[in-house]
Amino acid sequence: MLGTQKALGRRWLLTGSTWLVSLSSCSGAAFTSNGTDGGTNGNTGGSATAGAHAGGSSNGAAGGSDSAGDSGAGAPDKGGSTGSGGTMSGACECKAGYYCRDGSLDCFDCAELNRLHFATPERLATVSDSGQAAHFPRVGATPNSTDLLYRLDGTGLRYTADSSTSPGANVKGTGATDSGPLLLTAQVPNVAAMTMTGFNFLFDRTEEGRRSIYVGEWNNGLVSSTPAPAPYNETKNDYSIAVALKPTADGVPRAFWMTDRDQPDAMGTPRLVTALAVADAPPVPVGLALGQKDCAASDADLAPWVTSDGKTLLVSHTRVDANCKGTGQGKDIYTALLQPDTGEPTAPALPMNDVNGPTNDVEPSFSADLCDLYFASDRDGKYALYRAHRR
Repeated sequence: MLGTQKALGRRWLLTGSTWLVSLSSCSGAAFTSNGTDGGTNGNTGGSATAGAHAGGSSNGAAGGSDSAGDSGAGAPDKGGSTGSGGTMSGACECKAGYYCRDGSLDCFDCAELNRLHFATPERLATVSDSGQAAHFPRVGATPNSTDLLYRLDGTGLRYTADSSTSPGANVKGTGATDSGPLLLTAQVPNVAAMTMTGFNFLFDRTEEGRRSIYVGEWNNGLVSSTPAPAPYNETKNDYSIAVALKPTADGVPRAFWMTDRDQPDAMGTPRLVTALAVADAPPVPVGLALGQKDCAASDADLAPWVTSDGKTLLVSHTRVDANCKGTGQGKDIYTALLQPDTGEPTAPALPMNDVNGPTNDVEPSFSADLCDLYFASDRDGKYALYRAHRR
C-alpha cells in the first residue's frame, strides 16, 4: 500500500495533475489536500464486485474558481452507508459501499466524503426516454438503491423499483404539479398537530399559484399525505425540501428548503432556510456563498440535498464568474461543508467540475451508499437523468 501511494505521488508530480483545494472543516479550521489518498483506505480486493465502471472527466476548475474534489482532512461524512455501490477499475475489486480511485487498486469507503471525484456521467435512458423532461432524481429506501423517485414534466412524481429496467409508474396520491420527491430511511417525528404520527416522505405541490411542502407516509407506496405544518409552510412559497435525519447527538432532524417568506415584496428573491424538526422552530436563512465568501447564492431554486449527518450540502446554481456575475452558460452543481448543529456552511460552496458540463446540471443527490451522484441535465437537448460513479 505504501509503495503504491509513493508511486502514485511520483506520477502525479511528473504529470503536474495535482489540484489543491482549500476548504473548511466542520470545526471551522481550514485544511488543504494535494490529491493523495489521505488515509481513507477501506477494504482491498477479494470481495464481491459491485459493477465495472471506468472513465473520468477533467476536474480542472472553471472560470478560475476552486472546485470540489480532495479535502484530505476533517471528519468523514457517515450519512447513509447502506445499499449497493462500489466500482471496479481494471483489476481492482471492491465490495458494496466502496469504490476504487483512478490509478489505485485499493478500495475506499463511499461514506467518507472528504474527497469527491467522479467518472464520466452516464445517462439513465430507461427513465429519460419518455419524450418528457425528467427532473429531481432521488433514490428510494431499498438497501441496494435500485429504486428511484423522480419528476416527469406534465405528469408529476414517478417511482420505479429498478431504474435500469423500468420507468416505473406515477406515485399514487400525487398530481401533475408535484415536485421535489424525497423518501427518507427513517420517520421524522410529529412536529406539530398533524393527522399522522410522523412522516418519511416529502414533496411540494403547486396549488392556486403557490408552492407548498407536503409530508406523508411511504410504505411500499405513498399511503397518505398532508400539507406540512409550521415551520415548513406559511403564506408564501415553500418548496424543494431536504432533510438531515441525524445532524446532532440528540438525533433531532434538520430541514433545508426554499422560501420567499419574510421578503419585503412579492418580487423578493427566494432563499435557502433551515430549521430543526421541532414545533415552532423558526426558519433561519443559510448564508451560502459560491466560490468566495462575498458571492452569495441567489437562484430562485437551489434544489438542496443534504447527507443524513447534516455535514454535506449539494445545490445547483447559475454559473458565476470571479466577480459573482452570471456567465450565461447554464447551471452547475456545487457542494458545501456544513456545521450540522446550525446548518451553516463552514466555507463557500465549490463547483463539482467532474460532472458539470457546458449546459445546465441541476437537482443533485447521492445514492443511499454515497457511491453515486444523481442529477438532471439538458446536455443532450432535453432534461434527462444522469448518474456518476465515485472514482
